[in-house]
Amino acid sequence: MEMKNIQDYKLKDIILISSLPDMGKVGGLVTQHISKKLKAKKAAQMFLADKPWVNIKDGLVNLPTDEYFLTVDEKNSIVIFTGENQPQEPATVFKIANKILDTVSKMGNIKMVISAGGYLPSESESEKGEAVYGVATNSTSMDLLKSNNVKPLSAEVKSITWFNGIILGITKSKNIDGVGLFGEIVDAESPQYKAASNILKVIGKILKIEIETKELDDKVLDQPVEIKKEGPGIG
Repeated sequence: MEMKNIQDYKLKDIILISSLPDMGKVGGLVTQHISKKLKAKKAAQMFLADKPWVNIKDGLVNLPTDEYFLTVDEKNSIVIFTGENQPQEPATVFKIANKILDTVSKMGNIKMVISAGGYLPSESESEKGEAVYGVATNSTSMDLLKSNNVKPLSAEVKSITWFNGIILGITKSKNIDGVGLFGEIVDAESPQYKAASNILKVIGKILKIEIETKELDDKVLDQPVEIKKEGPGIG
């Protein structure tokens, strides 16, 4: 894992929005879109080669490398962490999450961390792809979610795996306010643009900023894919 610094920043009361592709690619869609729409500038770049395979082209092998970025919106004091894939190894997830929090804390005080992802609810809980569900690191952050009409996750959900969950756990251990926003998806395999758009609208309300979502909304299928599911899934 290699972190390359591109530009130094000094910010106040930073909002860190940090998530990677997960079910329906939602976590990645959210951070990639908000970075683009806020015209955030690159602050750091990370390369990770942890896949247990090699790529082959014309008989030649190469280690697959994933690329991650920290970008900065100075106007709103927002830092965004986004990337191509989830890390392959659990230990690497913890290393990256700690590295991101340590790197951003050098820019200034982290006021809040926002993570995002996809959530496939049980059939009885489903709102046909319209809802955003949430978790928080403390009661103050939970009140923030409630005041913005974010539904609590089902009691059936006992854990949130990989980066989009771990970043919140480490955030809590550092006594930083944090929330996780999980948009309802209808298919875990295909990109869920509506879920990402719904999450971005909630982030906009929480931060009191305008985040244009038309690019995502235009990609939403008129007839969502119907799949069978036995219970809720997240992460």
